[in-house]
Amino acid sequence: MRKNVFSATMKIIFLSCFFMCVTRIVCAPTKDFILKFMIIQKGIELVESKHHESEFKRFVNDLGFTESGNNWLSVNCIGCFGEWQFAESTVQFLGFKNVTLRKFKADSSIFPRELQRKALESLIKVNLSLLKDYEHFIGDTIKGIVVTKSGLIAASHLGGARTVQLYLASNGRVNKEDCLGTSVGDYMRRFGKYELD
Repeated sequence: MRKNVFSATMKIIFLSCFFMCVTRIVCAPTKDFILKFMIIQKGIELVESKHHESEFKRFVNDLGFTESGNNWLSVNCIGCFGEWQFAESTVQFLGFKNVTLRKFKADSSIFPRELQRKALESLIKVNLSLLKDYEHFIGDTIKGIVVTKSGLIAASHLGGARTVQLYLASNGRVNKEDCLGTSVGDYMRRFGKYELD
């Protein structure tokens, strides 16, 4: 409910700014029209950018809450650790060679929340790169789930980009689950409503 109110508020602010600017253009002298139009266009781009930025922050926070209750010190029953529950192999792949589960358990300061956030952002970039050829699925509905960018990011965080590729290519027939019973489709649905650029 909260995210719908936030999204509606952002849309109202955007439309208000847009209509105020349109009024200014209509009343503007013709020689300044292009300049004022460019200023309005830049303003719209700034508002959209800030909106997408706030949506990404909300997405990252909600993903962390689902994974660990936003506890950056968390270690789950299968050995994934941190706020976003990274597997040791994932952290190593992302270039954090010094970070292992054993070391994290002994001294969590080797992988503080800020570094975990950087790892998450790197992982998102890697997964989006691996899913580039599957972007045409965005907007489609598979098994009642609308495919969105945020849903793809979350589902690939859960099971890896390959499991998302299989899900999309099979029209949802291959819907792999993690060891706790959460499926790719579950994450696609749960995280599909964020307006990321």
